[in-house]
Amino acid sequence: MRQNNITIYGYNPIKEAINSRYVNILIIFINKNKFIKYNLLINKIKKKKIPIKIITKEKINKIILNKNINNCQGIIAKLNIIKNFNLNDIIINKKKKIILILYNITDIINIGAIIRISVCFNVDFIIIPNNYYIYNPKLIKISSGAIFKIPICRVKNIETSIHFLKKNFIKIFSITEKGNTNINNPILFKSNKSFALILGNEEKGIPNNILNYSDYKVYIPINKKKIKSLNVTIAGAIILYELNKFL
Repeated sequence: MRQNNITIYGYNPIKEAINSRYVNILIIFINKNKFIKYNLLINKIKKKKIPIKIITKEKINKIILNKNINNCQGIIAKLNIIKNFNLNDIIINKKKKIILILYNITDIINIGAIIRISVCFNVDFIIIPNNYYIYNPKLIKISSGAIFKIPICRVKNIETSIHFLKKNFIKIFSITEKGNTNINNPILFKSNKSFALILGNEEKGIPNNILNYSDYKVYIPINKKKIKSLNVTIAGAIILYELNKFL
């Protein structure tokens, strides 16, 4: 499904969008007071022949007001997403991959941060339900533009997608406090096969019907006498950090 006429804002998200193969930038608006500060970026925009308008702070504020945007850093862009991904893109070759599955995560701050972490820790694909609207300007800003650097598969049904991955010999890891395998288990990530890691809903976690598909139910040891559980973003960062030790 093509996503058209998306508004994004902020220096880093727009810089990443300019470098992305997955988007077509329609126009960029820059506050004239930022002209000198953003000179290098402006030269790159011109080199790529992207339409650009240098406008007043008042006109920038009018765009911000219309889009309910906070702290745009004096730069706004409109773009189309021109490349979408599906599950077949994941299995197109046998190269070992890290796939991250977001199951019913609802907070856009968590989603944006997880996307950013995924790029930092070499995730190859992210799978999300197709009812997620991930091109929310705030989410894009939270991801610092990382959303334009990683293939994201939007699927109708997460359970069916997990079944598809298992049929194609991809190991499924559920990250859950109900787990029976410690993240520090030395054999956990020692495999030439691809991994799919599932992160669950902030409040309810991963339901049993999804856990039942897991090859491993992985938990992160914490001091539960002091705090009950980790934020899903923190849990994702820890598991990806540990996994990267074996790449």
